[in-house]
Amino acid sequence: MSTVDRRTKRKQLLRQKILDVSRDILLSQGFAALTMRRVAEAINYAPATIYLHFQSREQIAEELCFAGLERLYESLQAVTGKNAATRLAGFARAYLEYAGSDPETYRLIFMADPQLTKAVFTHRDSGGTGEAALGLLVKAMEELQVGSKKRVAKPIELAELFWAGLHGLASLRLACSQALTGDEFRLAQVLAAAITDKISPERIKEQRPQRSKG
Repeated sequence: MSTVDRRTKRKQLLRQKILDVSRDILLSQGFAALTMRRVAEAINYAPATIYLHFQSREQIAEELCFAGLERLYESLQAVTGKNAATRLAGFARAYLEYAGSDPETYRLIFMADPQLTKAVFTHRDSGGTGEAALGLLVKAMEELQVGSKKRVAKPIELAELFWAGLHGLASLRLACSQALTGDEFRLAQVLAAAITDKISPERIKEQRPQRSKG
């Protein structure tokens, strides 16, 4: 390995160490506790060294959010099933499982700071995983509406409504669990079933009143 390669490798390792330590701070103390000085102290480097890799604590947080969105996307992508309604129910469970398994990162992405959330979903370095995750929901909504003559709403609108419902359940469980009288997983399945019943042509046909004979 050349001198240049070794130097690049050391920079990559230090950058990852900064992210790992920052994530530990977030998990143990929350976003408010994440400062450049605290990160520097944790890895025994001068604060100036941290600034060589990240301009601010917000940039560190963005990187951690991007990684979290990637994990969320992978969780949703792992949901299988030819039937769109089945996948929708699977997406609901996968989403809530992710939020519960990594609550601090979830809070960081969606709940910690409005400006940070905006940056995460508009920054071009995010890799588009948030958009890709939403795309999975949109595809399911499109499939559910196949054959339906009357559209309740556009697939993107239904997908965003579904995501908003799941986020509401996840955030209430994380921020104020007493606000939910029922299990969030059960409530998410009710939400998925309600959307499916409303827009699926098969369900519409079943609910259509029968004409009397004669």
